[in-house]
Amino acid sequence: MLLLAAVLWSTDGRAVTTSASAIQLQVSPKICTLSADDKQCQTQVLASWRSLTPESLCLIVLEKPEIKRCWERFSEGTYSMELVFSDDLTFQLRDPDMKQVLQSEVLRVIREAIRYRHKRREPWNVF
Repeated sequence: MLLLAAVLWSTDGRAVTTSASAIQLQVSPKICTLSADDKQCQTQVLASWRSLTPESLCLIVLEKPEIKRCWERFSEGTYSMELVFSDDLTFQLRDPDMKQVLQSEVLRVIREAIRYRHKRREPWNVF
């Protein structure tokens, strides 16, 4: 059995990647930690993306549909926003028609775990 793999090469010998895989999305911070007393995260979030070629795309936050920022024919972009949230947020870069997800990042919420520790007493310890 003969197995063939197709690879596209540019004229200078480098491998050509698809548009979606050439786009990088970064969200900062990546984690919001809530203490036992906190109910929500309130923080400034910076989403930035970069591409090897100019792209037309939109940044959305799935859990907050009012947030949408689009760029037309740019190779990089940043968007800063003040957010208040209590659960994970999913940031997506999509095509302008909003049909195809090009990249995705999640801002995680971590709640402080309250640990109950049982004191160990030795039965022979009277005091």
